[in-house]
Amino acid sequence: MKLPKGTEPFVFSYAHYRVIEHEKLFLFFKEAEKAGLFVIDNFKAKSSKMSGAFVRDYPKGHWNAIMGGKQVLGGAEIKDGELIIDAKSKGGLKVLRSIIENIPDECIEFESEEFQDPMEMLK
Repeated sequence: MKLPKGTEPFVFSYAHYRVIEHEKLFLFFKEAEKAGLFVIDNFKAKSSKMSGAFVRDYPKGHWNAIMGGKQVLGGAEIKDGELIIDAKSKGGLKVLRSIIENIPDECIEFESEEFQDPMEMLK
């Protein structure tokens, strides 16, 4: 099947990081939320857990059923000393990795990427 120009296949995409500095990482996500780039769904400082989503305003001219709504780019979860970011395409994961890997003070360390084809999962 040929994809429309400017699109890429739907692929469950994950990047795994070891968390070195929980407090600095939490601060990054809180600042990103203040800037409107991230939404924190769940935060438990005592157990070092957090989950949320990377967001942005819809691109100009994009049909949007909810005026002023946000487009979800991918997710992030911190638990058990690991940060996992997810996206629905390899390109989307690459964008999120570029954001995450620019966090100052080396509070995370990249471990691995994982890709799952949804069609293979149905077999």
